[in-house]
Amino acid sequence: MAQNQEKILFVGNSFTFYWNLPSQVEQMVKQQLIQWEITQSTAGGATLRDHWQGNKELKTKAVLLKNKYDRVIFQEQSTYPIKYKDTTEFYFSKLKSLLPPETKVLLYATWNYPNFPVEVDPPKDSKKLELNLEDIASNVQEVSIIPVGRAFDLFTATYPEIQLLTDDDKHPSPNGTYLAACVIYATLSGNSAIGLDRRYEGKDANGKKNILQYC
Repeated sequence: MAQNQEKILFVGNSFTFYWNLPSQVEQMVKQQLIQWEITQSTAGGATLRDHWQGNKELKTKAVLLKNKYDRVIFQEQSTYPIKYKDTTEFYFSKLKSLLPPETKVLLYATWNYPNFPVEVDPPKDSKKLELNLEDIASNVQEVSIIPVGRAFDLFTATYPEIQLLTDDDKHPSPNGTYLAACVIYATLSGNSAIGLDRRYEGKDANGKKNILQYC
């Protein structure tokens, strides 16, 4: 029997919307008869400050105030948790303050990538980014981490021949997006992603079929 429907919002940028990540997660839970209505507020290159200030035509504050969500997933611009940790914490706290206390809040820990733009002591893996987000979560309280970057590190160490990034060595490839979706699905549902389909079909705004993922 299907579970009661939950409303989940993704707040982020291209690391969230590449290859229809939110839609992939929604298709995964449908396969398990879990009813989640998943929406997103995203824009390319957006920081949490952009979401708060309404830059890049974002309406995130209005969306959070108008709707009640069971869970909200915040994804900061990839360099900010390392380069501008205080800024990330400041605007994350302000966005979180718009949510009722019963809403579960999560931080999406993204991945390290080649030529990560940090001039001093550039990260060798995704650990520092996740640790900084964990520190922010502990200060804000009642926040969980989705360890996508850690999964990327572990997967690459085991299967170096499979590319998780696109040719820009930054954004997720279809394989990388699928792995991220599996981690998010497992974190939110508490279920293993083993056995999930590798290919999902959806429809675009014109009702035409499109492929959400194939790997």
